[in-house]
Amino acid sequence: MLGKLIKHEWKGTYRMGCLMLVAMAAITFLGWLSFRAPVWKSMNGGSEASFGWLDIFSMFTVMIYAMLLACITFGIRIYLGVRFYKTMYTDEGYLTHTLPVTKNQILASKILVSGLWTLFILLSVCLSLFILVFSMVWTVIPEGFLPADFFAAVWEMMEEMESVFGFRAAHFVGMWIVASLTGVFTSNAILFGAISLGQLVPRARLLMGILFYILILVAEQMLVSMFRSFATTIGVYMNINMDLRFLIDLLAAALLYAASYLVISRKLNLA
Repeated sequence: MLGKLIKHEWKGTYRMGCLMLVAMAAITFLGWLSFRAPVWKSMNGGSEASFGWLDIFSMFTVMIYAMLLACITFGIRIYLGVRFYKTMYTDEGYLTHTLPVTKNQILASKILVSGLWTLFILLSVCLSLFILVFSMVWTVIPEGFLPADFFAAVWEMMEEMESVFGFRAAHFVGMWIVASLTGVFTSNAILFGAISLGQLVPRARLLMGILFYILILVAEQMLVSMFRSFATTIGVYMNINMDLRFLIDLLAAALLYAASYLVISRKLNLA
């Protein structure tokens, strides 16, 4: 039955998800186009600097790119949160709770599908930023500079930072990847839990759910900062930073998943 729930949830979200992916492709092209202006090419010393209407448009396009990127990144979270609220705690959710499935199956299907769409958006954002940075670097670097030279320079910089600050770059990058992959699911469990907690107040429940979500994020950040304050060096700070975020996110997701389960049980008992 879980498979059917996942299939139903996917059908309900794929239109908006695909629309956001198409929008990501469009703004990535817009960002890439902005670095075709003469002002960027002049930075590599190959031509004299100039600044005309095309360059003004280029700068304006970069700002538009940044704003649209932020809108899509936060937009998917808002969409998933509102959809969860509507399908669980409004009249639309009445049919959901009449299905012959368990509460765990309902929550699992929503977290899995929402996590997948969050992952797709995250990957598209990373790819977009990579294309944009790569385009910018290749526009401003001197001619004859090979891609291998660029990546070799980045690797040397990482090794230099390891020797100077004493942090483990491979561990940091590895934990960032692990935290990012698991975070797309834990973040939605936290979001849905906060929205569920909002159902415990008599009025403005969705608004209160959003407020609870913000407070939880602030509390997480304060907790991470408190533990990071024990770091004696930058290296120690970098080594424990991603580990702390990973563990705290897992703990918060587990607690907020339990909160969602209990709130749904309470509402069904009162119905």
